[in-house]
Amino acid sequence: MRLMIAQTNPLWAEPAANLKALESLCRLAAEAKVDLLALPELAFTGYNIFERLDSLAEPADGLIVTEVAKLADKYNLHLLFGFAEQGADGEFSNSALLLDDNGQHLGTYHKRHLWGRESEFFVAGKQSCVVDTRFGKLGLMICYDNEFPEVARELAQAGAEIILSPTANMLPNAERQVLQIRARAMDNQCFVACINRSGVEETLHYCGNSIVAGPDGEVLGRLGLAAGTLIVDIDLACIDESRTHQDYLKDLRVLKDNHAFNGANS
Repeated sequence: MRLMIAQTNPLWAEPAANLKALESLCRLAAEAKVDLLALPELAFTGYNIFERLDSLAEPADGLIVTEVAKLADKYNLHLLFGFAEQGADGEFSNSALLLDDNGQHLGTYHKRHLWGRESEFFVAGKQSCVVDTRFGKLGLMICYDNEFPEVARELAQAGAEIILSPTANMLPNAERQVLQIRARAMDNQCFVACINRSGVEETLHYCGNSIVAGPDGEVLGRLGLAAGTLIVDIDLACIDESRTHQDYLKDLRVLKDNHAFNGANS
């Protein structure tokens, strides 16, 4: 699979303008024969929109998803992006949505680990998301989920070969982010891609450094602080090659009783 990461610097609270800018990215991806174009967390509104959710959040069949689906179909691209979703019950979710190259919905993931003020506005997701595609099984997580090894492990145990994480991570966390993504990939012997954003929103300075890591934790591609794109070719055969040396998922032993310790004090 040929993956393009778009590390964007979206205009704050301007979804129409950000959607318009997406077409040039799609055109660039199509010219490069990309299979999947991935964008950051809350890609079309900006991240720091908590007090504006009533006007900026949309249902899964709203304008943002509809327009992105048209571009997916037009340019024959799978598209992944984060958006603020308003459910039928009126509650808000920090979501990531995957479309196929006909613009059809493949899966939606609701962020489970809410960071900082997010928990005041968003409802935490309750389910993981692994989608079977012709490129392999894709698992989804979002930003703060990266920092919990259990999330990537759950996705890998469900068969995910490539884990994609739309992100809006901030300075001074660039190297921390890179380390976490490499560790999530190595621990689960799969591919992990973090699609972060760049730019500034008031006091929030985003750290960029989007990265794709391979099954042995190797860096396959990495961006810097500024907005830009990154194309990485992913070969799933590398997963089997990694697991011939040691297979962590197969060899993992989980204690059924967390209180079953050995030692003098047990």
